[in-house]
Amino acid sequence: MFLAWRTFNGIERLPIAEALDEPIAASPGRNVLLVGTDSRSGIEADVDNAGLILGGGTEGERSDTIMVLRLGDDGSTRFVSLPRDLWLPIDGGDPQRINTAIRGGPEALVRTVQDGLSVPIHHYVQVDLAGFIELVDAVGGVTITIPHPAFDRASGLDLPTAGPVRLDSAQALAWVRSRRYTEVIDGAEVRDPTSDLGRVQRQQEFMRALMAEVSAERNPTTLNSMMTSIADAVVLDDRTSLSDALGIAQGLRGEVPESVVLPTVPADVGGAAVLLLADGAESVLGQFG
Repeated sequence: MFLAWRTFNGIERLPIAEALDEPIAASPGRNVLLVGTDSRSGIEADVDNAGLILGGGTEGERSDTIMVLRLGDDGSTRFVSLPRDLWLPIDGGDPQRINTAIRGGPEALVRTVQDGLSVPIHHYVQVDLAGFIELVDAVGGVTITIPHPAFDRASGLDLPTAGPVRLDSAQALAWVRSRRYTEVIDGAEVRDPTSDLGRVQRQQEFMRALMAEVSAERNPTTLNSMMTSIADAVVLDDRTSLSDALGIAQGLRGEVPESVVLPTVPADVGGAAVLLLADGAESVLGQFG
């Protein structure tokens, strides 16, 4: 418990409590906004796969991954992913892709989700690319199981062997960022037709595997390194308590959360390819209300 307290005290806190929704005692659960940003700050040019990670550079910061995790009071958990191309009013202003909201700060993203989707947000957790690399390095890699060899030249993913695969930080990052995931099945290259949905499922699988690695470690020296890396990798809102943080961690490493798909439809807005909420979206989002 001392390690958990020390780790928690070392985590950077964001002063965004005023943007968060107040938990209601009668509510059957709480919502956590999980955000992975594409900030390249802190990534050195000599890091493995740096060329694909850094690319040509990204001006400012965008939310590369946005999920809402529902922690039910009955122990149930469910995820819904918010596609980065989802077209919504940003922080009460003009509509844009949701992944641009982070430019106004985490509070702007929180307000965009709450106001644009009517989903209350009670906690905020953020990890950037540099933090992700550090955390995976600290646990010594993460094991996943794949049914077929797979690759994505755009993200740098290269997994030539099926079965259990130990991902280092570079391949882990390529795995969770892959949008052109391609399997080699009977010698033929088969690209994942589910696009962002498949990516979301891979991200969820990886988060569970990563939390399992952390919770299974017993070596005091390694555990201490892990806890330090977690503190460096994660950013929390300033209202989340240690008890809240432990509950979020338990939700991520427990039984497989129910993955809820947000109905969207492709659209062209001023020449930009975006996603609009489709029929059934209100019912899905209502599960997080």
